[in-house]
Amino acid sequence: MAETPAVPAAQVPAAAPETADAMPASFEEYLETQPEPIKALYNAHSEALLNTVRATRSERDDMAKKIKDLTKGMAEGSEAKVQLEAMSAQLEKTEKRAAFLEDAMKPELQCRNAKAAWLLAEAGNLFDRKGLPDWQAIRAEAPELFGAPVANANAGNGTGTPPAPQKNMNDYIRRASGRTT
Repeated sequence: MAETPAVPAAQVPAAAPETADAMPASFEEYLETQPEPIKALYNAHSEALLNTVRATRSERDDMAKKIKDLTKGMAEGSEAKVQLEAMSAQLEKTEKRAAFLEDAMKPELQCRNAKAAWLLAEAGNLFDRKGLPDWQAIRAEAPELFGAPVANANAGNGTGTPPAPQKNMNDYIRRASGRTT
């Protein structure tokens, strides 16, 4: 019988043992422990996304500045000025909501329902002087919106029917002997 030559396995960096002690506190901490090729790969992957975010924010800020500049040159109470002021207010509200939702997605907040938290914060004006959300006040208002998500591991979830009952050896023996319970 002919022996097949051993094929060298791809060199994969050895993973750290997965224990509670070895679990990094954040993704940034985890990334710092990775070898340079992995860091470079991640940076190359995320650079395009970060550039897009920066460009979008720059465009938004430029648009807001143009709207404010246009409203300064218009007569007070004119229809165009009223519409531009409404657009400016809508832009600010949208930016505030986007910043809120971005903040709500942070793992340390453990916000289960960002949309409900936004509606609650907006209705109760739960923001500080700088316009940032007051997460302690929001959490105090509705603690059910916060906490680690808990998965329901029932196999029948989503099918509309509960899972079939489990059979055991006694059931099989009873069926084979002609007795059923």
